[in-house]
Amino acid sequence: MAEFNLRPVDFYFLDLIPLIEIIWADGENQPGELRILYNFLIEHIALLDRIAGISVVSIEDANAFLDRFAHNRPSARLLKELRSIVSKAVPTHRQSTIFEYCLDIAAACTTQYPYGLRHRIIDEEKKLLMKIFAELNIKPDTILPD
Repeated sequence: MAEFNLRPVDFYFLDLIPLIEIIWADGENQPGELRILYNFLIEHIALLDRIAGISVVSIEDANAFLDRFAHNRPSARLLKELRSIVSKAVPTHRQSTIFEYCLDIAAACTTQYPYGLRHRIIDEEKKLLMKIFAELNIKPDTILPD
């Protein structure tokens, strides 16, 4: 916590880290990607509140987290360290949801037009998706329902 200047409340938002990594994989945080992240965040806060039975985090807490990680590019080292925590702490039922959102973010925006037939998702995003896939221990048959 101290090394990366994390607040205790930041740990409630660690599920967002893989999504944030995908956003920054191409070096830009594009509006379409951020809209998907905001949608995930709203659902995430609602889930936290439902589980706890009370309001767990504030809008100010969420905005501070977004300012630090989604609106300003954090260091790759910080994101990698936080992803290692996420991969150990995310419940199984949330893993596929996180991965699906990562896919949506990767496909949401491109940085160059025109792009090749298989280049809407850039190589950096594909490599990162594979890492997230492995670290979250997601099996292909559990990603999307039939």
